[in-house]
Amino acid sequence: MSYKFTVGSLKYNAAIFLANKGSISKDLVMWFRVGLLGLCSLNYAQAAYGPEDTVKLNVNLASQYDSNLFKLAENIENTQTRENGHKADLRLDSKVSGQLDLILSRQLLHANADISQINYRNFSELNHNEWNVGLAWDWLLGSRLSGQLSAKASNRMSSFEDDLFAAQGNRVLDMQRQNSVDWQGILKLKSTLSIIATAGISTEEHDLKKFIDAKNNTASLGLRYQTAKGNYISLRHGWRKYTYDIDLPFRAGFTEQTSSVNLGYSPSNKLIISSSLGLSHWVSAFNDQSQNTPQWDLGLAWQATDKTSLKIGYGQSFSEFTSGAGRNLDRHMNIGAKWAMTAKMDWNIDADRRERSFEAAGGNAQRNENTNSLRIGLNYKALLPLTITSYVRAEQRNSEVINGNYKDYQLGLNARFDY
Repeated sequence: MSYKFTVGSLKYNAAIFLANKGSISKDLVMWFRVGLLGLCSLNYAQAAYGPEDTVKLNVNLASQYDSNLFKLAENIENTQTRENGHKADLRLDSKVSGQLDLILSRQLLHANADISQINYRNFSELNHNEWNVGLAWDWLLGSRLSGQLSAKASNRMSSFEDDLFAAQGNRVLDMQRQNSVDWQGILKLKSTLSIIATAGISTEEHDLKKFIDAKNNTASLGLRYQTAKGNYISLRHGWRKYTYDIDLPFRAGFTEQTSSVNLGYSPSNKLIISSSLGLSHWVSAFNDQSQNTPQWDLGLAWQATDKTSLKIGYGQSFSEFTSGAGRNLDRHMNIGAKWAMTAKMDWNIDADRRERSFEAAGGNAQRNENTNSLRIGLNYKALLPLTITSYVRAEQRNSEVINGNYKDYQLGLNARFDY
């Protein structure tokens, strides 16, 4: 298996080289990659890993056509689109992933990593590599104490959608790194009653947009009651401190305390209902003014038939990292459905709406926007280790920000092989 994987990698790298030289059509490179993955898998139709395996490896090859890569308004261009004469592009992704699950006595260790090579047909100045690594320790001490200690790090291109300088059409390759360390501890008082504590720190750093580099410290303490059937109710109080690395006059960090109650209820094995309700009291470091903001979340998962499932979600919460003055408050609504047409093929559809307001402590929302998206996908289990996914996605944003409106359409084809 390792020998054929190496040969496949050499062919794959050769295809990239030829594409960069322009000796073959870049469109054909996409189909070559997908076809090569399928051919390599024929001799290993039974080679897919199982959930109990210690080592799990997979390769993912993906292509995506994007009609508005830089998320620009209809009559707005930037330097790249003016040079190329259009806003659309074809993106080719190649990713290798691995996961290790190791049991040591009563402890469980997890390690995962992936690396991606991303190439654009026209906007080649955006070509880059991305990676993600993670470590986790599911620890157990005696019969009452348990929890998890985890660390994550990632490096990826920042989103064009959330570009602070959308009005100027400032589109550049900006890589952002996110690092986090999180701890959770659970003290079981009784078989149904537990105390849960958490603590974490996360950072965001950019190559170019240094003005939004930030640090996020969190902690929480809660009490949870859970029945033998899995139904639960919990009370939680959390603390948070958000600081920017660079002080600027138009925005500042904040401190926050949030109290919430969380419920989970399953009246049958086909229906799961989850909800949370809380109140955030936060103080801006810019003017020391405070504000109380409600937060909530309601989710429903229903297995309507053996082949059909439905998910619905609705809620309001602050986004984790913010990129301007005040905070981003998101109200989200989503509906998803899945239909297993055959044992090897299933359809899925997801509709999402996000209503965002930019909150400032002691004042009203500064500006608002809403983003709607619809995605229809088809998954096909061609072989035991090979899954092929195709999808079409449409997105539209209406914003009060100058030139912040955009429309975008995407077509995608992915092939994933599990070793």
